Amino acid sequence: MQNMKKTLFLSITILTLLVAGAGCKKFLNLDPLSNLSGNNFWQTEADVDNYTNGLFELYRAATFRSNMKAEGGTDEFPFFAFSGDMRFAPIYEPSNSPWGRTYVQFLRTNNLNPIVRGTYNWGGNNWSDIFTTERFMNWDRLFKVVASANILVEEIEKVKALTPEKKAKYRAEGVFMRNMAYFTMVRVFGDVPYYTNAYNSKALPRTPMVEVLKNCVADMAAYEKDLPWTYDDAARRAVRGMRGGALALLMHMNMWLASFDGGNALAHYNDAIAFGEELIKQNGGAYELIPYTNRQFRTVFRGRSKEGLFEMPQNSNYGESFGWSFFSDHITRYRINATETRNTYLYYEQKYLDEIYPVGQPDIRRSEWYEDIYSTTGRFWLTKYSNIFQTENNSSYVDDSQIVFRLGESYLLLAEAYANVGRSPEAITALNTIRTRAGATVYTGQPGDDLKKAIWYERCKELIGEGHFSYDMIRTKNVLDPKLSFGNSISVEDYKNGAWTWPLSNAVRANNPSIILNNYWN
Repeated sequence: MQNMKKTLFLSITILTLLVAGAGCKKFLNLDPLSNLSGNNFWQTEADVDNYTNGLFELYRAATFRSNMKAEGGTDEFPFFAFSGDMRFAPIYEPSNSPWGRTYVQFLRTNNLNPIVRGTYNWGGNNWSDIFTTERFMNWDRLFKVVASANILVEEIEKVKALTPEKKAKYRAEGVFMRNMAYFTMVRVFGDVPYYTNAYNSKALPRTPMVEVLKNCVADMAAYEKDLPWTYDDAARRAVRGMRGGALALLMHMNMWLASFDGGNALAHYNDAIAFGEELIKQNGGAYELIPYTNRQFRTVFRGRSKEGLFEMPQNSNYGESFGWSFFSDHITRYRINATETRNTYLYYEQKYLDEIYPVGQPDIRRSEWYEDIYSTTGRFWLTKYSNIFQTENNSSYVDDSQIVFRLGESYLLLAEAYANVGRSPEAITALNTIRTRAGATVYTGQPGDDLKKAIWYERCKELIGEGHFSYDMIRTKNVLDPKLSFGNSISVEDYKNGAWTWPLSNAVRANNPSIILNNYWN
């Protein structure tokens, strides 16, 4: 692990220097870089592996804070928490919250401008600065991932020290991260500039989101079989490119297309099914659902388990922490200086909890993942994230990974795709696989809308805090239904006008005037 850590540090340093040297402007221009295309760097497998490690680190830096060793409250960026968990969610600020976290209300009601533009003083705390929320309006860091991935895909063929098989594997990792970055951007901004050539120097307009995703699906599908199912080195499991992660990404991109490319929805659902069946039926035991009994679920969220497909780690042994940017920071009661216990910063509406967890029905997730589940005064605690480490002053913090894709989530996405093409028996089987693991009552209801609602509620239960809820609301269009959105809905007209996106900053037009902003927010 010590060697792995040194390698990661070296790799991100190298990659930062290389991409910075390439002159990556905020709108995505890159100037050709002679030492990358020449004979100075791409010589050995170590060169390639260090660069690839750095590529994954760049993605983490684009979605969390850049300095993982900084004190809490420094350079924070709660990307997954705000954009994936809290937006549209039935969450509220506790009545006795001392920190003035009005952004909880803003996220619930889709009032994003006060958050990203810093136009509201939240109880005397400038959370826009603390959480660097202007980053939500910029895509520069994610385009740095794209640019760096394109370079890897271009340069890998020149490395004579690698076998054809290893070249294919590293190329596929570059393709995976390229498409992961694009998928991340389209779910936030909609249309984005699209390119795959290395050392791009052209100012590009925004490409329609559906076209971007179709390109990404074709790109990833051409290379996914070149990725390993898993790694012998557990330190690389789920934090480097794996075939399972690529297949999960392909499922998600097709499900997003099914929502926004309506005339071709059936084809996209069937493609998602094909990739899901490949993932579950062909992995040869590389992945498995970890039992939830005896609190074994902690293994999943600690990271690098056999259920993980793609995730981002934090490692307290090396002083790393997601800080205040992790969703768990809002819903975990920490020990401070050994004696004081901090309140949590949000709670979920009881009506919502009773809807997804019917009173009296068994469910390990209901009994093991919560304390004071109905508290509105700061005692609500989502103990799903309970891998705690102690600091030198006896304070305590969560050491879990940010799960992006895992096998349990893929089962539910597959169930949803089955349900949408009328394959109800397979949908029920996939759904009940997850319910049985959780000790919950199996689904015996009707196909059709009842089944789809059951799958939706199951995703709400299973994936809380993993960055899926808000995107699921958009993708399924449940955000348009006051009942399924628990009151946090938007109108069809606003949805069509881009209310589901995030604002774009004028800064993206500074060097590229052809960029059209998300006008709903302006």
